Amino acid sequence: MFKSKYSTILTILLIILIIAIVIIVIVLGIKTYKNYKNEKDAKAFEQAVLTDNNHSSNYDDEEPEDNNTSNQIQAIEGNDNTSSGSGSTVSNLPKVKLYKSYPTIGNINIPKTNTSYPILLDTSSQALEIAVGVAYPSSPALNQPGNVVIIGHNYRNGKLFSNNKNLTTGDVIRITDLEGQTLTYTIYEIFTTTPTDTGYMTRNTEGKIEISLSTCTDDGNERLVILARVEE
Repeated sequence: MFKSKYSTILTILLIILIIAIVIIVIVLGIKTYKNYKNEKDAKAFEQAVLTDNNHSSNYDDEEPEDNNTSNQIQAIEGNDNTSSGSGSTVSNLPKVKLYKSYPTIGNINIPKTNTSYPILLDTSSQALEIAVGVAYPSSPALNQPGNVVIIGHNYRNGKLFSNNKNLTTGDVIRITDLEGQTLTYTIYEIFTTTPTDTGYMTRNTEGKIEISLSTCTDDGNERLVILARVEE
């Protein structure tokens, strides 16, 4: 009798274990497929930006009705760049192209880490799961004098900005805007700071064309910031 009950319990536990393994395999499979699809779509978008200079059917001449600017960092919300050199002088959002229904203004490519993603105007949690986004200024213009802050997740899995920690000064970043213009930025400073620090965002670039990449450190306690500019 005891042996029979023991065997029944083991059978039940084995069935539960098998079901758990199947569920885990399915979940991991779905996640892997999503990552693969996002990477493939991002590469396709990069090629489209580089080769498609016909804006007649692909671009929206009007400012998007909802680009989720309320999701941008609250500490800098509403601080537009000015002509003093601290950022872009553009007062209205540029033409945009949609990527998975999200408005984007260009593409970022980091050769050293084989990273390529659309640059979204949307910084909501849903948008940042598939690409990177502009956190500053509120009316960004790529490849123009001033500083544009691009943020992305560090999932510690090689996706998005997970490999930014492997970059060093002298490495290059390529930014392509929706006009098809690609500029090469050279990294000149890398540092960590607190999540509330916005000084690097609003810094005066003295008329230089710059970008700042921001992501969390592996432990999630600080921000890893990379400053890069177009060398004259």
